[in-house]
Amino acid sequence: MQIVVVGAGAVGGSMAVKLAQAGHAVGVVARGAHLQTIVREGLTLHDPFGRTTAYPRASDRPDDFGPQDLVVLGVKAHQIAPLLPRLQGMLQPHTIVLPAINGIPWWYFQNDSSAFAREPDGSWARIACLDPDGRMARGLDATHLVGCVVHGSAEVTAPGHITANGQYRYIIGEITHRASARVSALADVLRNAGCDPQTTDRIRDAVWMKLVGNAAFNPVAALTRARMDQICANAGLLDVVRGVMNELIALAHAVGCDPQVDPDRRIAIARGIGSVKPSTLQDLERGRALEIQALLGAPVELARRAGIAVPLTEVLLTLLGELDRRTNQSAVDA
Repeated sequence: MQIVVVGAGAVGGSMAVKLAQAGHAVGVVARGAHLQTIVREGLTLHDPFGRTTAYPRASDRPDDFGPQDLVVLGVKAHQIAPLLPRLQGMLQPHTIVLPAINGIPWWYFQNDSSAFAREPDGSWARIACLDPDGRMARGLDATHLVGCVVHGSAEVTAPGHITANGQYRYIIGEITHRASARVSALADVLRNAGCDPQTTDRIRDAVWMKLVGNAAFNPVAALTRARMDQICANAGLLDVVRGVMNELIALAHAVGCDPQVDPDRRIAIARGIGSVKPSTLQDLERGRALEIQALLGAPVELARRAGIAVPLTEVLLTLLGELDRRTNQSAVDA
């Protein structure tokens, strides 16, 4: 397959190495020292199975790549909007666009059958904090989209080097909530690359399952600078985590989805991840903008639409938003 990974960071870069080692023609879009190292020395993945280096074609311009079979979006949710127009040269009628992102995606209401998915005029609803002017919905034909939920942990530990925990589990499914041959074929591609794909005909359920953990653990990690194992060892922090999870589980049910977990099970999954830094803490330490709206803003907006109270989630949204503003202002002042 002809594949481009836009955003060769922790998640996208890991996938790029696995796919390149399986023999696919892989390109990556990266920036700065990370890009320069990939061009000179390749992209190296470190995990419990060893060290693997791939040599993908690399550029900082999505426009440099021609038509593709698969485009993986490995950037953060808030970085996608300006990229969508630049993907057009990669798209053929059959091209799959796979957003491997955290949180509620901008496409959430497209092709959804829930009571909340339509506006009074019959158009697809949108989540205003993610796509305020509808530019993202207009910027990519939804027929290209296959939903993706990533379960695994990785970090860019040096330019050109990614350290992962060895879990490469991807839940993939059509946003129409129907089974399809192309999703099955994509699962085969990922499986043959040494990943652990699982297909679903209810991708929004999988989104909520991951969000129940991300929206609770990631903000707490950023606000306290605590790793996952440190949060799980702190009874007080776990009380906060459990409270947020209960709110989001109730919200998921209210919007017609099954989050597939209860707080105890989701916390047990987190304990199994070990001493990793959630991605929001990684971004904070690197002075990057934080994933706020996809993790917290969108659930709060959906809760208001559904008439569900989520006070703890609203508190985390306020606190993380202020932390992000102060961090970014400090970087500007410096």
